[in-house]
Amino acid sequence: MAALVNWLYRTGIRRGTTGRTYAWLIVALAAHILRRDREARREPAVSMQIKPGERMTIQMRDLGTSSDS
Repeated sequence: MAALVNWLYRTGIRRGTTGRTYAWLIVALAAHILRRDREARREPAVSMQIKPGERMTIQMRDLGTSSDS
């Protein structure tokens, strides 16, 4: 998937700026948005160092439910 998005971005920029058609610039813009979104999702939510002997508890909640349940 990533290779396809990169190809669409490069091809869209190249063909759109050489005057072939403006539709390729729209394709490049859409691919750029997808690339940026993919990069934003790579960052961890939390990053911390744990020393030997320390414990860490991870709780997962469904945010769609109320806090009463």
